[in-house]
Amino acid sequence: MSATPAHSHSRSEPAYRQASGSGKAAPGRSPRLDLAAATSKTAIFKVSKWLHKYIGLGLILFMVWTSISGILMNHPGLVSGVSVPGWLVPPQYHVRNWNRSSLVTLEFSKRNPDVAYLAGKQGIWKTGDGYRNFTPMMDGLPRSQYYRKAKDLLLLEEESLLLAATEGGLYRCDLVSEKWYKIPLANKGEPVLRILHAGEKLIAVTPFHVYASPNPPATIAFRPLAIGRDEPQARVSLVKLFFDLHNGEAWGIGGKLLFDATGLILVFLSISAFYTWYFPWQKRRRKASRLLTNPRSRTVFKYMFKYHLKLGIWICAILLLIGGTGLFMRPPLLVALVGKDMPAGLYPGLHEDSPWNDKIQNALFDETTGELLLQCTDGFWQGNPQAGTVFRKADSTVPVFVMGSTVLEARTDGALVGSFNGIYNWNRNTNAATDVLNERAANGVSPVRPAEIMVTGYFRTPVGEEFITAHEQGLLPLRGAALNGRFQMPSELLDDFRLPLWNYLFEIHNGRFFQDLVGTWYLLIVPLGSLLFVVITLSGLYDWLYLNVLHRLKAGNGL
Repeated sequence: MSATPAHSHSRSEPAYRQASGSGKAAPGRSPRLDLAAATSKTAIFKVSKWLHKYIGLGLILFMVWTSISGILMNHPGLVSGVSVPGWLVPPQYHVRNWNRSSLVTLEFSKRNPDVAYLAGKQGIWKTGDGYRNFTPMMDGLPRSQYYRKAKDLLLLEEESLLLAATEGGLYRCDLVSEKWYKIPLANKGEPVLRILHAGEKLIAVTPFHVYASPNPPATIAFRPLAIGRDEPQARVSLVKLFFDLHNGEAWGIGGKLLFDATGLILVFLSISAFYTWYFPWQKRRRKASRLLTNPRSRTVFKYMFKYHLKLGIWICAILLLIGGTGLFMRPPLLVALVGKDMPAGLYPGLHEDSPWNDKIQNALFDETTGELLLQCTDGFWQGNPQAGTVFRKADSTVPVFVMGSTVLEARTDGALVGSFNGIYNWNRNTNAATDVLNERAANGVSPVRPAEIMVTGYFRTPVGEEFITAHEQGLLPLRGAALNGRFQMPSELLDDFRLPLWNYLFEIHNGRFFQDLVGTWYLLIVPLGSLLFVVITLSGLYDWLYLNVLHRLKAGNGL
């Protein structure tokens, strides 16, 4: 945003000579005071110009990759049909032993114990040989690998139906034809998190709403439930606020498009910054070699320099907002936002009237109490799943990672709760949480520091064997269970692995993509890059003000 060496020298040098006393002092002021003030501003300008130039050059790749990935991530529908072949994906992302959420749950047949249905990020699979081999069961699901990611299954054998909660919505499958059909919901485009039996109802839960349909389903027709929250004032978490400010979602589609345009301009600023440094450098080299400079290169330089300044100052405020919120997208500063919220009335943009707006992360139905338990970004809420119910907040000591729970299963005395913090038995009568893996009480577990075993899924076989899946380790037996050659990954996932482009871009955008290269230092890529981005934006703003405001004021005062 500031001047480049070639141009800034031609403009700042006269300003410096004027500030050094080549003109007359303003009436009533000491020439020495004027000289000291002008010299101080000039010294700050030189430092600011140096910071903008060299930090900006070092940050070009960071700004380009975060801009392009951010634009595409803002519109998953545009890239949902594209996936990246395995040879372009770092080894850490390839699926092994059902890791990386490729298996989150299994739904077992009660009629035939050898049959089960598997759900995970790689879609839905079926086994009919005692869980040894799995074949794809995705006829009718979206062709997009991004939208066919399955999060939950519910088997209704009496009706010969299988229901699936997916990133692309709610689906039903006729078990005779094994073909999937989409179930429309009142609010289109919502991912579905859970499908639950709830007495005389079937419950479908999304991040925004709770839907209900009669059970048994003579005709499947899910309708949204108007359920409230027992809180004095609707609130928005600071995590959501900062993320929505970062990508423009706070102002709806208009905000996203504005931030997309800003991202495109930032790509231009990055390219023009490099060229306005490279052209003078090349010009000096050619002059030393007595070679002529290409006139076209000079024209390109003038164009890029002119619009680098103009566009940079026009979008400066948005750049500061993007960079400032980017500081909090990853640890360590993310910790400052977790668990904190603000009144929804202070939310700066568009906000849905629903009290559950983008808060729900998981759910279970407690058959003993007849209540629905919703795990949200601001804790657990419980109530009767019928229209008009007001849910109340539940006391909880169970650790849940900031991204939400991946396992939430009912127990006679409470719930089994799993997340990237591990997996815990939560006794809701005593409000005590015990680590399932080491049987120790859960104390002092950070919601932003992942455990060694980051739990992504859980299932229990018809004979009572328990298994979990972990993000890195994959399928792990619990309490003496054994694999015994079962649960083999299909060759399609091992030999033809692909990663949805949106997820690929997300891993690049948050810096985790580079973990194999820099180790745990990858955690600092986003916060450090954001901090330096704020520095070059502020320095560019100061340079522009110095050359276009302070310089003119000095000239007008005769300094």
